[in-house]
Amino acid sequence: MKRRALLLTLLALAGACKPRTDSVVQEAKFGVFFGGQVQQLKEIPKELDAARQQHGFRLTFRGPLSKRIDVRWEISLPVPEKGGPRPAHVGQTSVAPGQTMVDVPLVFRPSDPLGAWHAKVVADGQVVLDWDFFVVTPPPPPKTAPKPLAPRAPGSAPPNL
Repeated sequence: MKRRALLLTLLALAGACKPRTDSVVQEAKFGVFFGGQVQQLKEIPKELDAARQQHGFRLTFRGPLSKRIDVRWEISLPVPEKGGPRPAHVGQTSVAPGQTMVDVPLVFRPSDPLGAWHAKVVADGQVVLDWDFFVVTPPPPPKTAPKPLAPRAPGSAPPNL
């Protein structure tokens, strides 16, 4: 019985980002935007500088939309240490007819905690994305090497410092 429950759970997780076949959404991805792609990561660094990293979700539609659709999302933060309900960031937008894709970039706030988060996206009344991920400490900024001194011509005096 436990094996069956585990199998059903794994199947549910495998299909978590695949919208139903009758949905206007062909593919939904949540992750880090990089080089025109969305890298679906289970761990996303809490980077506050949007110039260094942008995260969010992308919906790719089955074809150009024939009507305007509403897209709503809820990003649930970790359960507070004191208990109680999970805080969440919510948002919505509408996508115009003719669009074949929409990117929704999100930003971390300084007060956002590290830990287990959850993203749920509803498009045209159907859940199209249900994704668990962890927000982790960002890596330290890259170290820059000191600039080398400009070469001097042989026999020239060193610059006055």
